[in-house]
Amino acid sequence: MRPARLSPRQGSQRGMAVVSALLIVAAVAVLVTGLFQRQATAVRAVENEQARIQARWLLQGGLDWARLVLREDARTNSTTRLSGLWATPVADTRITRAGDDRTALFSGRIEDEQGKYNLRNLAKAGIPLPLEVAVLDRLCAMLGLPGGIAPRIALRVASAQAVTEAAGDGSQNTAVTRAATAPMIRSVDDLEGMTDIDDKTVETLRPYVTVLPEVSAVNANTAPAEVLAAVVAGLSLAQARAITTQRDAGTYFNDRADFANRLANPDITITDAQIVTVSKWFMVSGTVTLERAVVTMRSLVSRANANSPAVVWKREIN
Repeated sequence: MRPARLSPRQGSQRGMAVVSALLIVAAVAVLVTGLFQRQATAVRAVENEQARIQARWLLQGGLDWARLVLREDARTNSTTRLSGLWATPVADTRITRAGDDRTALFSGRIEDEQGKYNLRNLAKAGIPLPLEVAVLDRLCAMLGLPGGIAPRIALRVASAQAVTEAAGDGSQNTAVTRAATAPMIRSVDDLEGMTDIDDKTVETLRPYVTVLPEVSAVNANTAPAEVLAAVVAGLSLAQARAITTQRDAGTYFNDRADFANRLANPDITITDAQIVTVSKWFMVSGTVTLERAVVTMRSLVSRANANSPAVVWKREIN
């Protein structure tokens, strides 16, 4: 028998059915591929978050190690100097764990924050201090920054301090406390957004200034020449560079008097509020790279209690 011939209409219907089936198969394939991609993305996100959590724990371990190093330095050295173990940075150290074939890379360093000028010194009880503003102004000039930055930063610091004022008619005076009008800055990064202070200005200031929870003096054994020349009125930058060159060659200062004697200038007066040789404030920075996760953390550590250095705050840097 001859096979039945399809009419043109029937052939068209069969062709449309085949095309519809192909379209359905293609749509299903696209949906399945999308599901697999979303699932793979979700899996990678979970793996990345797990890696970030593990990286944070490794950074916490690095912070604990830094505290031990600072404690040991306080026990063995009467001064804080750049030749100490704490001043040696850790670069690309490989960290592995038994049963885990992954390798983490750790880098970190400890900085002496008292080797920098403390912006909190700029004001007291809500009032900028002219002598301290002059210090920052000298530092800004040496760094090539425009004038006027120091007074603005001083006003910003003053605005974060409560002010106690006398009130009354003269026969019966009482004290009235005026609350701060702004939160206190915690780091140099918090200066961003102020007038004439952009990212470039912040990066220029970062190696030379800090923000500590209390007023502090500068450590002559760790401060750069620019900071010493700014803090010590009458000390030129050239003289400060000559002194720091000798210092970094190994002739560190035993105390403030030793520093003053080496200046060989009786016209320069130095107080304990300006210069010290022992530090209690340090910044611990660390970065851990684990697979696709890169985590950087910065912590301020106080060595007020030399036997137990304490973490004041820690911040993850994006």
